[in-house]
Amino acid sequence: MASTAGSTAVDTAISGPQSGGISQRLSDFCTFLYDSEQGKVLGRTGKSWGQIGFFYLIYYACLTGFFAGMLAVFYHTLDWNTPKLLGSDSLLKQTPGLAFRPLPNVETTLIRFNKARASTYTPYVDHIESFIQYYENEYQQTESGIMVDCSTFTEYRPLDDWDKACRFDIVDLGADCVKQQSFGYEDGQPCVLLKLNRIFDWMPEPYTNETRPSEIADTWSEYSISVNCEGENPADKDNIGDIYYFPKSGFHFKYFPYRNQQGYRSPLVFVRFDNPNPAQLLMITCKVYAKNIKHDAMERAGMVHFELMVD
Repeated sequence: MASTAGSTAVDTAISGPQSGGISQRLSDFCTFLYDSEQGKVLGRTGKSWGQIGFFYLIYYACLTGFFAGMLAVFYHTLDWNTPKLLGSDSLLKQTPGLAFRPLPNVETTLIRFNKARASTYTPYVDHIESFIQYYENEYQQTESGIMVDCSTFTEYRPLDDWDKACRFDIVDLGADCVKQQSFGYEDGQPCVLLKLNRIFDWMPEPYTNETRPSEIADTWSEYSISVNCEGENPADKDNIGDIYYFPKSGFHFKYFPYRNQQGYRSPLVFVRFDNPNPAQLLMITCKVYAKNIKHDAMERAGMVHFELMVD
């Protein structure tokens, strides 16, 4: 009996303070939320809440006014049609990059397909077609309807026309790389579309017959940015087959400069790879050539790399 009574006393001594501690904490928390005796909510009186609220109202109003003022200064100095940094001060450093299509998967630069299985090349065909459709005449329209017909220009575009877009005619891409023939993929002769990246107010400079590089001897035209694609390694050169360009001379100077003209479309060039050896992974580099285009493999300036494999 004595042992049982002692055990009960010990349990009461242990549980009693714990129970009282929890109740006290709950009571203190409720008092913090609302203290009816002092009229406080969350530890502050109504007057205190009013003072701190008024302080933060003025504080954030000043911050908002400062931000709005800085934004107004920024937009006042910003030209919506002309970049702030031009020429050598721009991030592009006056050397255009080169992009290619098809690129349905941005995680890889490999173009791989089996000409006997349409499902393997249909994504490539669809990607090229979706890109070219914006060059159809009905899409090359502006609100004013004013565009320049550049079909008659053989050199630079006249300075008076630089504020208007030069219409790019997809007929210039030839009849060998067309949707009706799956852009050559169903025949194992794939066409790859090349596009120069835009640099505001950049103008290509022509080579002379004496200064042009030997790589573009067969395709060079004085007033065009020439294109040359080749295998990167000796094995690639041996297996790549014949290469044709449409238009043959490359990107004509008449489409430059780009000045954010309404309706502007970058010029395009199709590269057709005729009879590449099957089951061979080809490492390919395409470069563009003008006197003021520099090639940088690390920055991919003036060039583009991709892989091609025909199963």
